[in-house]
Amino acid sequence: MNVALSPSNKSTAYAGDHEPTDRTVDTRPTGRYSLSMKRTTPKLQDMLLDATEAVVARQGIANLTLDAVAAEARMSKGGLLHYFPSKDRLVEALVIRTAEGWRSCYTEAYERTPEGPGRMARALLDHCLSDAKCWTEELRRSSSAVFAALAQNPALIQPMRAVYADLHRRIAQDGLPPGVGEAVAAAIDGLWLDWVLGIVPLEQVRVVRVRRALEDMLAHVTQDRRSSKSKSTPRKRLGGRRV
Repeated sequence: MNVALSPSNKSTAYAGDHEPTDRTVDTRPTGRYSLSMKRTTPKLQDMLLDATEAVVARQGIANLTLDAVAAEARMSKGGLLHYFPSKDRLVEALVIRTAEGWRSCYTEAYERTPEGPGRMARALLDHCLSDAKCWTEELRRSSSAVFAALAQNPALIQPMRAVYADLHRRIAQDGLPPGVGEAVAAAIDGLWLDWVLGIVPLEQVRVVRVRRALEDMLAHVTQDRRSSKSKSTPRKRLGGRRV
């Protein structure tokens, strides 16, 4: 279906006077996590983390073992232990890579988005809800880090909590009424969870429908705030009289 959301035209990137998108196709990679995730670990360690994701995706979290990862990576277990001396350290590194990749994605999206109320919310919509085809299997595998951490040791999810704390701090300072930016983030997270768990298919028509509703909410809120400010501005006095 050739229906998507274009940040290059009228979109949520429109600062100040928010306008709904004209919903033309955007072919730029997008999704909750971008395919161009910045890598912060050496190449070999990245390869081992890729192998970990592959094991979880194919065999399930219960079968995530150091032996399985070493076999997937075609490396000896001793070689794997050189980089990750325990399963905890392996899962922790996976969470850090995924968390920092998500931080890079929303930070770069924020920088691309014009200033104005709801800048972070608009950036999330522009980045995450443009084209459902860009929510790929690679992105789904990267999400396994969170579930692997919860299954192995819930404390290992802390890096992701820190990144989300940063995101929600930005949302709280976004110039929108309380709860509005959070509603945008929660909607995107809900779509992500449905997709990762295979509960509801992520179809383009659904992406467009959700984005349209969120854009309309932002437009309504922005218009209400402008009207409120206009009414509260004191009128000038002429000849001692207020006009």
